[in-house]
This record gives sequence, structure tokens and C-alpha cells, in this order.
Amino acid sequence: MNQRHPAQPELLVIGGGIAGMLAARRAASRGVRVLLVEARDQLGGMIRRAHLGDLPIDIGAEAFATKGGAFAALLQELGMLDDVAEPRALGSWVVTDGTAAPMPAGGLLGIPGEASLLDAEARAAVHAAVGDAGIAELERDRRLDPEIGADARNLEALVLARMGPIVLGRLVAPVTRGVYSLDPSDLDHRVLVPGLADRLLEHGSLAGAVAALRKSAPPGAAVRTVTGGMHRVVALLERELAELGVEVRLGTRVVVMREHAGLSSGDESWSVELEDGASVLVQRILSTVAVPTSEPASPGERPVPAEVVALLVRAPQLDARPRGTGVLVGDPSTSIRAKALTHVTAKWAWQEAAAGAGMHVLRLSYGPEVSGGAEPLTGGLDDDQLLALACADAGRLLGTAIAADDVVAMARQVWHLPAPAARLGRAETLRGARSAAEASVGLALAGTWIDGTGLASVVPGVLRAVDGLFPADAQA
Repeated sequence: MNQRHPAQPELLVIGGGIAGMLAARRAASRGVRVLLVEARDQLGGMIRRAHLGDLPIDIGAEAFATKGGAFAALLQELGMLDDVAEPRALGSWVVTDGTAAPMPAGGLLGIPGEASLLDAEARAAVHAAVGDAGIAELERDRRLDPEIGADARNLEALVLARMGPIVLGRLVAPVTRGVYSLDPSDLDHRVLVPGLADRLLEHGSLAGAVAALRKSAPPGAAVRTVTGGMHRVVALLERELAELGVEVRLGTRVVVMREHAGLSSGDESWSVELEDGASVLVQRILSTVAVPTSEPASPGERPVPAEVVALLVRAPQLDARPRGTGVLVGDPSTSIRAKALTHVTAKWAWQEAAAGAGMHVLRLSYGPEVSGGAEPLTGGLDDDQLLALACADAGRLLGTAIAADDVVAMARQVWHLPAPAARLGRAETLRGARSAAEASVGLALAGTWIDGTGLASVVPGVLRAVDGLFPADAQA
């Protein structure tokens, strides 16, 4: 019989983002002794609180997708379901150097659906964004042979083959850069939207394929948040982990993992070395970050850098919410460095009430200077320089001057986001990681890096991973 030290963990959770916290919570609630290791100095990962003066805000993820209901189920467990809030249905805008127009509804990844040509109101909305030349590109899509573009290897190639550079630059690129921090040329639409190429062949046009996929999507708003901020969920989970006896080590990371071959599942199957010099023997590991490896990361595996800049501004002229809930940046945009802006107080009524009359919260996102860059373009700017840039960009995006003197407070946060599964070449890497985990004893993978972007993907992935390591019916 294997003799264990009373304090020795049975499960090591690598990564203290929302996925790692949920994994530790689920395992610990079944009586498993859990050690959670997080490289940063706090838990929560991409869900993080910042302050604009006395006003708390989300500086990372600000909402969750309703798809599947997994995160809503978690909120119900936490007693927070009554705190769920919907965004205002104001829509967003797209801005280039020469145009500013509402983002047309009914599209997919910015690609217009068939109604953009058949319905007068929808056509007018698309025309405002892309002009006569863009409408001509959409008409061209309807006349092309269905096989053209069906074998495209990336989203840019697909859109250029079927439609053209105006639709790509003014509608598609703003969405991919704003949502994934990647250019359309870096995204594999076959992974991002499975079945899109098949629908193209079936319906004869890319617009028709988009319309068919949109028709099968569930109705209603796609996202919700928690009144007071998503960071409240992290704070509550952190308290639960303490109550469940989960050991948390911050400020260190796993540098070496070694599997002990030939041991039974009741033995310590893994030896782990941490950056702080500690060594750990555990039966099972659940990694919510990329498993440490001695091989250098390929370009497709590198994290995607972004900096979020939040401003609290005194700007009564924004009370009218002139650009809806936010703005995406299209091509050409030589005068705008940000890739997106969220008008937070326009999007969420509770945040508007908390900010006060005439006060507005704006969030701008900055990506790398060039595609594939290792740092956001704002990385070398001090706070004064960043403030000047953010005010200039916000003014251009919102169509009204935002002076530095209007800014009451600013917060900034650099993120290095896991490369999405839809990044070119990434799917093969992830399949290899899953195969390696399946071939190992007591190793499971979960989290954004392996399950996909968004809590709607992360939460079910965590539950499957924990249940695979510790089946509920096996717990005595």
C-alpha cells in the first residue's frame, strides 16, 4: 500500500486563471488534496480588477458568452445568478480614416450575410460601411462559381477570393483584430467556423453560407456580465478555495515535469520542479497553461500581446452614446493606433450608474506594431505618452474631442493571450498536446490555450478534465 505524507497533494493544478480555479474547486470539493501554482502575483488570469480612482472596473475579460449555459450554471452555484446583467442593444461601429458607420448586423466574423443585398435596410447599412465598391464586391460573390475560395487556407484568402479587399479591410479585419488580436491572414476559418466551406459549396456564395450559419445560431444577445464586474466571481472563488483547503502558491511556475513510467495510478506518477526551487511529487496534474517543454515555441504558438487602456473621462457629450457600445478599426487607419474601443458605460447600465452623471469609462485595446510581434505597440510608452495616444484615438473613434484634462483616471494592463486554436498551424500543435496527455498517466489539459477562447468553452473543458482524472462515482 502506498504511504503518503498527510500534506502531500494528490493533484497539481498549473495556472491560477479562471480555469485553474474552477479545476481546483471541483477536485477539492470531492476531497482531493490540491496544490495550485500560478506564475502571477494574483489569481484570476484574464479576469482582473483595476481601479479608476475609486471606481472598480474589469481590465480583462468583461463578459461571458451565454452559449451552452455552463458559466450561468456556475453563477447559480455561487449564488450570483441574480446579478447577471445584459448589455444595451446599441450595436457597434467601424471606423477607418475616411468612414464611420454602424457595424452591419447579420454577419459572421464581419462577413455580410445574404440579407445585405436582398433587404433594403440591411443593404443600406452595409453600403454605409463599404460604399459602392464594397457592394460591388458582394455582388461579385453571388456570381462566382461556388468552388472558388472553397479550398482557401486562411480567412483572408477566402474573403479576397469571394468578395474583395474592401469587405476584408472594412468589415472582416476589424472583427478579427478586435476579438482575436490577429489579422485575417493568421486565422484558419476551417477551425474558427467549421463547416463554412461546406456551406459555401451548398449555398453557392459566401454570403449565403454566412446567412445559413447565422440562421442556425441561437437567438438573443450573445453575452452577459455580472453586475459590479466579472472580478467579483474571482473573489468569491478565491474564498471558496481557501475554505476547501486548496494550497495556492503565487509568483512561481512549473519549469520541469517528469513522468514516472510503470507506476500504478495510486503512486506519485509525476515529479515537478518549480521556478522557486521547490519540488513536488503528485499523482495527477491538470495544466491550464501550455505544458512546459524544452522545444522553442513556433511563431504560431507564441502568445498574442495586447495592452488594455481604461480611461475615466468627464465627457457629457458622450451621454448620447454616439458610437453605440464601441468601435472597431478598419483599413485604412493610418491615424488610429488602437484596434478597438469599448464604451463601457454605454454598454453596461450598472457601470454607467456607478460612474456617475457625465462620467464615462472607455477601454482601448492595442495590439503589436506588426503581426506576430512580441509586445504591444504601447509597451515602450510611459503613462503620459500613453494618455496622449489614448485620448487622440478615443476622440477619432468616438467623433468628439477627448482632452487629457477630461481624464479623471487611467489604468493599463498588458496581456499575453494564449494563441487561439484558429491561428494557422495551431490546431496541429493542440492535437499533438492532447495525444501526449492521453498517452500519459494522470495528466489532463484544460483552459483557453487548449479548449478555446471564452468561458463558454473553458468551463465545460475544465469539468471534463477534472471528471476524467477524478470520476465522481469513484469518490468514496
